[in-house]
Amino acid sequence: MKPTALPRYCHASSSRLVAVPVQKNILAVRHMSLIPPRAQEPVPFFTPPFKPPMGYTPKGYPVSFGIPNGKGKGREPGMPQDEEEVDDREWEIRSGRAMLHLRSTLPHFFDHDQSAATLFPPEIFSQHVTFKISHPIPLKISSLGGYSMAFAIARNGMQALHSDLSTSLERMTFNATPKDLISQSSAPSSLIASKRPVPAHRYRQIRVQVAVRGTVRLPPHHEAVWKTSSLYTLSPLTGRIISHEVESIRPLPGEGVAEWLKTRLLGWTSAQKDHENLPNIPCPRAEAVPVRASATRHKLTDARVAAKYLQDRRDGE
Repeated sequence: MKPTALPRYCHASSSRLVAVPVQKNILAVRHMSLIPPRAQEPVPFFTPPFKPPMGYTPKGYPVSFGIPNGKGKGREPGMPQDEEEVDDREWEIRSGRAMLHLRSTLPHFFDHDQSAATLFPPEIFSQHVTFKISHPIPLKISSLGGYSMAFAIARNGMQALHSDLSTSLERMTFNATPKDLISQSSAPSSLIASKRPVPAHRYRQIRVQVAVRGTVRLPPHHEAVWKTSSLYTLSPLTGRIISHEVESIRPLPGEGVAEWLKTRLLGWTSAQKDHENLPNIPCPRAEAVPVRASATRHKLTDARVAAKYLQDRRDGE
């Protein structure tokens, strides 16, 4: 049976449409907005307040922006501006200023009005100052920002565990630094970059002994005293402080808290005076153990058997 022919309007009308080729470049530049955006200009990585590296000038900034020309008087190639070498007179002034600063700020270390900018000014401390401590936590920091942050954390931690904190400067000495201690590994970048010989009288150190007193917040709220010894090293080139090493802390911070936890939780302490107040408890092995009745009965039975055996043997002989 021949199928009924369909009307023409029922057939597909795709043949009547004209295929218009789509341009690829139109799709590539199509945007969500009717206003096409402008081409994004390259932004330099080193923008204010960051300084560009040596020999790089960002586009749109003057040549003198943050780039030392290296032609200043007494400046070595590749030496930072804050590590320039100064003459003997300026070096003596800076070293004396560092001693006066330590003498005036260390007794007020725990005062609330003392900020990081007041305690660690860039005129006294180098931007590459190195801080070393061995106990209670081995730590080494090589920047002024990290140095001030570490002291802020230590001060806040001490104030959280103790009250009425105060410091007193007991002793300060100004002595020479042995040359063998200043090696290439521990010397700052300014000493390595400089080719000039450094005079021997510029190797100086400041040793400071400070006593810290406070009251423990935990009971029994007794007064605690710490003795600290620190060594500050002055830069032979600039006269600023380039190293601070904490030599000793006696006793270590936190020992009172550990002793309190032992006493409260475990019920014992390592202090000698507490051992003297404890009652004398004799060792169980030092006393005679009472004989039980069953053991006595067995001993009597064994003795009777032995006596009867000896009597029977005598009768047989």
